[in-house]
Amino acid sequence: MDGESQRTIAVWAVFVLPFLIFGVFLYVQEQLTIEVVGLYWFPAILLTIIGTIPPPWEPLVD
Repeated sequence: MDGESQRTIAVWAVFVLPFLIFGVFLYVQEQLTIEVVGLYWFPAILLTIIGTIPPPWEPLVD
């Protein structure tokens, strides 16, 4: 695995792993809504669109 693929996986792990913990907590509290999900993922999607962070499918294409 090259450095760029490792970087991509690390960047997306920083988004996904906390979301899983946060999402499970909110789900147990019955407060997980589509608005919460949208607010959490909006910055990641925006940063991917403008090219600041690599898309999550990039290591799969290599």
